[in-house]
Amino acid sequence: MLANLLSKKNLVLDGAMGTRLQKAGLPAGHLPDEWNISHPNLVYNIIHSYVEAGSDIVQTNTFGSNRLILKKYGLEGKISEINRQAVKIAREALDSSTLLCGSLGPVGDFIEPYGDLTKKEVQDVVKEQVEILLSEGIEIFNLETFISSVESIAATETILELGGEVISSFTFEPRDDGRFTTLMGETPEKIAHIFQSYPIAVLGANCGTGMKQMIKIAGVYRSYYSGYLLCKPNAGIPKVQGNQVLYTETPEDFAKGTKELLNLNINLIGGCCGTTEKHIRAIAEVVHQS
Repeated sequence: MLANLLSKKNLVLDGAMGTRLQKAGLPAGHLPDEWNISHPNLVYNIIHSYVEAGSDIVQTNTFGSNRLILKKYGLEGKISEINRQAVKIAREALDSSTLLCGSLGPVGDFIEPYGDLTKKEVQDVVKEQVEILLSEGIEIFNLETFISSVESIAATETILELGGEVISSFTFEPRDDGRFTTLMGETPEKIAHIFQSYPIAVLGANCGTGMKQMIKIAGVYRSYYSGYLLCKPNAGIPKVQGNQVLYTETPEDFAKGTKELLNLNINLIGGCCGTTEKHIRAIAEVVHQS
């Protein structure tokens, strides 16, 4: 479905969820996904704002809705309710032309060789959440903000075996030598090489950097990867002032950056931490005119 659409035109993804919920009052240390139950109207309003701004695809508020993360908040018994409610909320916010995608983050503990979790344990955790979302009609899954190709491959293989489409997106940070790597030291070119042989719909980068740095990452990705690419930058590198975390890149910065990403043949563009519906509208105005 997604790959077929991208063969015809570039698409716009949504913007931030966590930082938007924080501005709406989400307390520090509270799982954003729990608000699918306790504050569904606020989650709905955020997703609907992205639909109105021109997102072709929006995501469920399920980034941390797997058993391991929910257990850390004492919510493992509500895994089905949280995931199903997330789909219900998001579906109510859609219009007739908007696709819905399931958001899945890392499972919450490190996989071998970086930690104690085995590949089988990671796949069991992913399978449990994905099967709930599949039963609610979700067909596209965005594995976002991953820092390890080993964990992403484990999740990717699970979703593909279950019949879902996969977006595999990684977080890169700048290093002193000018390169960008994941926390585990993997470069965009290494990730591109690994996933060139996997039948995923889209390879991507999100979070970690602002638009200016994302353009550099996108250039490396495109040099080594021939398939469809996603970029979902933060609204700049966050700065702390007092008790506030500020993101300084404007919608105008995103409009300019989107033009550069399109010149690099980036196919799916959205926003991560610090972005609002204004950033997504700026992206959509450029993408939909191209």
